[in-house]
Amino acid sequence: MAANTNKGFGLLFEMGCGKTRTAIAIAGAAYEKGAIQRVLVIAPTSVVSVWPKEIAEVADFKVTCKALLGTKQQRIRMIEDLQAFPFKALKVAVINYESTWRDGLFEKLQEYDADLIICDESQRIKTHDAEQSKAIHKLGDQARYKLILSGTPVQNDAIDIWSQYRFLDASIFGRNFYQFRNRYAIMGGFNRKQIVGYKDLDGLIRKEHSIAFRITKEEAIDLPEQTFIKRKVQLGKKEKDLYNQIKRSSYAELSNGDKITATTVLTRLLRLPRLLRLPR
Repeated sequence: MAANTNKGFGLLFEMGCGKTRTAIAIAGAAYEKGAIQRVLVIAPTSVVSVWPKEIAEVADFKVTCKALLGTKQQRIRMIEDLQAFPFKALKVAVINYESTWRDGLFEKLQEYDADLIICDESQRIKTHDAEQSKAIHKLGDQARYKLILSGTPVQNDAIDIWSQYRFLDASIFGRNFYQFRNRYAIMGGFNRKQIVGYKDLDGLIRKEHSIAFRITKEEAIDLPEQTFIKRKVQLGKKEKDLYNQIKRSSYAELSNGDKITATTVLTRLLRLPRLLRLPR
């Protein structure tokens, strides 16, 4: 990547095709060439703690990595510890998307001044006017190199790609969302404010793939056997309270002899993981 004239690149691999390990290898190669010293990984909350383990497992270069978890002050202290790390090694900070734009943390991430920013599951910034998208655009403008990782960069609308590429390389689709939308979307409906179709999607895809690499499971014929990974996630106070409330109500029904159906159990099991996606 350090030798590439493009400062941003997309790893648009389908799930299970090795996006994370490829990104780690790219970061390591850039560090070994002297191109980068500090990396910021922005990831969904559920995988923030997974990144340091993956790095420890596959990195063949000197690296120190911190998952920025805990209170705001604890996270700020972790960034400061990374900045002050006295030995020669690649410094990697991993943070969740929702924390990037919070007061105090955003400024500290700017101060950290990452050479490379990696957006894992980059579709999380598909909404162009969301606070976290705008914050990550600003952080990206400051970084020398950028990677996006996603198996599904476009989920519902073709225009989902603009915000991700605004972060990755604004020269591809420009810095103005509305100009991009007018170029590729057909507007209609009430006051012509609804997208009713698309145009020149072939041209959009060509531009998208000009700085990206796509791999499907069908193409990755040497994939290993399927493995299952346990992920530990730290809940905040709000999530813990809701989690415990659901558990207590279930215990109460059991102790009272109330009938609990399979449907009720399934509903509650599905509700608990959703707490991990609450905004913080």
